[in-house]
Amino acid sequence: MKKVLLLCLLACFCNFSAKAQLCVDYFGHTTVGDTQNTSALFNVNSTQSYVTNMVSFEPTNSAYALNVWNKTTSAITNGNAAGAVVFCDVYANRGNYGIQSYALTGDAINSGSAYGLLSKAGYAKNGYNYGICTSLLGPHDGAGIYASSGYYPDGFGLVGQWAGYFDGNVKVLGNLTATSLTQTSDYRLKENIRQLDNSSLDRLMDMNVIKYRIKNYEVKTGDTATTTHYAYNPDSPLLKTDHYGLIAQELKELYPELVVEGADGFLSVNYIELIPILIKSVQELKAKVDALENDPERSVIRDDKTTQASTIGLQAALYQNNPNPFTENTTVRCIIPNDITNAVMYIYNMNGNQIDSIVIPERGDVSVIIEGKRLVAGIYLYSLITDGEVIDTKRLILTQ
Repeated sequence: MKKVLLLCLLACFCNFSAKAQLCVDYFGHTTVGDTQNTSALFNVNSTQSYVTNMVSFEPTNSAYALNVWNKTTSAITNGNAAGAVVFCDVYANRGNYGIQSYALTGDAINSGSAYGLLSKAGYAKNGYNYGICTSLLGPHDGAGIYASSGYYPDGFGLVGQWAGYFDGNVKVLGNLTATSLTQTSDYRLKENIRQLDNSSLDRLMDMNVIKYRIKNYEVKTGDTATTTHYAYNPDSPLLKTDHYGLIAQELKELYPELVVEGADGFLSVNYIELIPILIKSVQELKAKVDALENDPERSVIRDDKTTQASTIGLQAALYQNNPNPFTENTTVRCIIPNDITNAVMYIYNMNGNQIDSIVIPERGDVSVIIEGKRLVAGIYLYSLITDGEVIDTKRLILTQ
């Protein structure tokens, strides 16, 4: 009986003492240290030397299975600070984890976020600051960091040694710097292989190359916070410099396979796979140049003012205007064979109504200038019609 009373007194002392080294409350929350965190199932606090744990969370706001916070009251001048250091030996046929962490709820979190591991670091003066520092040790296959978007959540047997291995899409807001970039292209990993047709050069000429600035935009945070969040830091150099590229909506009309819609609804361009199309276009152009050079019926006549090409046997063609969009004037290049009697360029609005027409008296490689002052800002279609036949129709954009 005395032993029972002694144990009860000891339990009460551990439960109510603010300075207890080991404290277990009524709900089973266990604290090692001198400050109890009633939100954590198991909480570790350290007050040795200059290290002070500052943990104060309300149970209704956050909940942790294991909470370790090691915070210094002053800057560390020489040394390391770690929230948790965990080592484990690896035995054959056993899975071992330094830290296994889950952030799961039975119901959706109405306001807030779930982190499997939330790590922050900073303010180290004479060293490096790492949110996460991890390495692959030993001579065997694996990865320093493995991340999956869900298909292999617990990893799989990797071949090779990797600093990082990502199974799923990776998004980077900012510059991605690398010594080299490679894309898997082994013949053994391809099927249904086909050759490109000879239309790459024509579609290349239809591409609208632009210079632009990146516009910062608001992103959804998934909570009810009133703070507005943006995709880029307002001071980011990316927002203050010019960039060059294509408009995804326009490229989708030419090569829909190269345009990808993200989960946020925005379109992205696969610029890497544009390279083979550029190569194919150069090959087509080289073949046409060789044909012209080897055909005695086709000649090039030059003088001091103009360059004209005899286009007997060639087909009429219409190319994309440049620049596009434009504010004042834009130039449309077209090919008018010598045997064409009438050539006219017609301009239509998006309702199909004819707005203007330009008669083209020249023959050969011709440039037609469209004056912006003759139109109001908007999107228009322009068509080349030769001897009553529609050669092609393209789109131009006039801005203020």
